[in-house]
Amino acid sequence: MKKSLFSLGILLGIQFGFSQSVDTNFGSNGTVTHAQKGTYFQPTVLPDGKMILSGSYESSTSNKAVIMKLNADGSLDQSFANGGVFTMDLQADTDYFEGFSQVLVQNDGKLFFCYASELDNGIDPETLTLNLVRLNANGTADTSFTSPWSDTTTDLDNSIFDLKLLSSGKYLAYGHNYLMRFNSNGSLDTTYGTNGKRTITFEINEVYVSGDNIYINGNAPATPNNRTLYRLLNESAGISGSNNFVTGRVYQNNSTFFIDQNNFTVHELLKLDANLAPAAGFGTNGRVTLSNQIYTGSLLFQPGGSTIICTSTSTNTGAYYTYTRLNYNGSINTAFGQGGTFTVNVPNSAGFRADIENIMNPNGYIYNVFYGTNNSNNVFVKRILLPNEILAVLNSDKASDGKITVLENPVGNTLKLSADLENANIYDGSGKLIMSNLKGREHEVTELSKGLYIITGKSSKGAENKLKFIKK
Repeated sequence: MKKSLFSLGILLGIQFGFSQSVDTNFGSNGTVTHAQKGTYFQPTVLPDGKMILSGSYESSTSNKAVIMKLNADGSLDQSFANGGVFTMDLQADTDYFEGFSQVLVQNDGKLFFCYASELDNGIDPETLTLNLVRLNANGTADTSFTSPWSDTTTDLDNSIFDLKLLSSGKYLAYGHNYLMRFNSNGSLDTTYGTNGKRTITFEINEVYVSGDNIYINGNAPATPNNRTLYRLLNESAGISGSNNFVTGRVYQNNSTFFIDQNNFTVHELLKLDANLAPAAGFGTNGRVTLSNQIYTGSLLFQPGGSTIICTSTSTNTGAYYTYTRLNYNGSINTAFGQGGTFTVNVPNSAGFRADIENIMNPNGYIYNVFYGTNNSNNVFVKRILLPNEILAVLNSDKASDGKITVLENPVGNTLKLSADLENANIYDGSGKLIMSNLKGREHEVTELSKGLYIITGKSSKGAENKLKFIKK
């Protein structure tokens, strides 16, 4: 189960390659410590900048599933659950591993995830139990989640890999070669597929959701190193598009996809649009070439279009974490750190394991989550400042061609355009409609939260415009 559902004062010795990146006002010398809280957390960032960490706590006397909710300053959100921590401990026997999947945040603020317990004592057959869970935003049980699905199996290879939110308000799960759909009350949607399960004719590695679209990273059973990204218009539809990218790790950024391809001879980053075609304006035909010495651990995406490549290297004396920022067009942002990169050196004496979770927060910081050594269950959170981005220019066409530009970007309280837009709509970064039927060249956006937005509409000449702006 760990390979399926969950596959998904000390810092005084830490040195930073770029001193301006450290937020020394965060915690103690840039770090907040949470003692005896757990390990192997998966992060979820909330729209207000708060963060949820979901994972497990394991010791010789107690195992349990744990969720922590942190404020933007790294402290526990005392208004959530029990002093900022929600736990489930359904198995008294410590031969059971217990943990939570990554938390998914609904539009109404409720939290959806899965509890899992796995028996692995080396004697009895391995057994996995899964229970769907939904909490209110404050960490209390959601009593409207009346029929949560539960399952116990010894066939761990065919258990659920992960969960996704659907635009319909229902839930999607996927496994080795199937999709499952659940109703909003947690029950299995037996109207979907065959008794709630749809068989897929290829092996599924990962599933992504963007609006109504479902994207599947898959391969034929006999060719695991020949992968294809498939697009379905919804979870019930057939394949409407594909891209045979062969090998590489896929990262989703809203409706676009990045595929990191590194065979240690050639290292390329491929960007695909929502139709799975190479993205215009990024490198050459959607590709940029990177140093083959960069082994990508994760990608982070900033609201202005920048991409941060996170890498790590362990040595006998400690670990090095390096961050490289690309501009929206794929070029190295040389104003970032020193020549485009900065490095964090964590010596072994800090008491950190080499594992790290990198979190891109809408408040403009990178948050890092480390875990304590020697099964201490200590959690360390660090925060790094980021210099301003070079914003993507989606609206660079001349106004004489009917194209309109954003005059001031980032935007304060008023969005100012170079000319009038008709029947304009504003969407957030996830594609959710925020404001509609706007007219004119100035629009009050005081109530918008910080982040990336897109405004669409027609000019007086009938030209379609799609403009990106940052609300500061």
